[in-house]
Amino acid sequence: MVRTWQKRRGDINHNWLKNRYLPALKSWLNLLDDKIINPELENNFLITKFPQWQLHSKEVSNLAKDFESQMSPKILFDTPPLSNCDEDTKQWLGDLVHKLWLARYPVKTWIRDVLYWGDKTDDLYQELQKKLNEIQGDKTLDKLRPLRTDFEEFINNCQSLATAIEKFPSEVKVI
Repeated sequence: MVRTWQKRRGDINHNWLKNRYLPALKSWLNLLDDKIINPELENNFLITKFPQWQLHSKEVSNLAKDFESQMSPKILFDTPPLSNCDEDTKQWLGDLVHKLWLARYPVKTWIRDVLYWGDKTDDLYQELQKKLNEIQGDKTLDKLRPLRTDFEEFINNCQSLATAIEKFPSEVKVI
């Protein structure tokens, strides 16, 4: 279970958000600012790159919601040598370890921050999609430039989300 959560964290934050999505968003901003010329990005960004948020936003939320149960040191009682304890001991000692972990680390804050930035980013994504749908005809760069500040805010939210996810420990913290 731990490796699964850690893999999901790496897949979402590093493989997708930081290494693919944010660079594509920043390239889009450079395109809107006339800093680069990239016909492929111009033609495909709104169709293939930008909508990736919608595909991954639920994964971000689930990652945060699963953190406490899947990364608590209580799970160490599921594998040897602690799994050799009797059931009664595993229960009370596991609960105690979990409570100490919650007291010593800002677990609830980490979760709250990821959920906050995920929701805020999702709201802005929905707003941007609505504005994009209101643009009549071809979505040329000239028609899209008035949305530049909205895209920049979206990028900033994605960056804040990545920073919040980064605060999750990548391994089970023993108290």
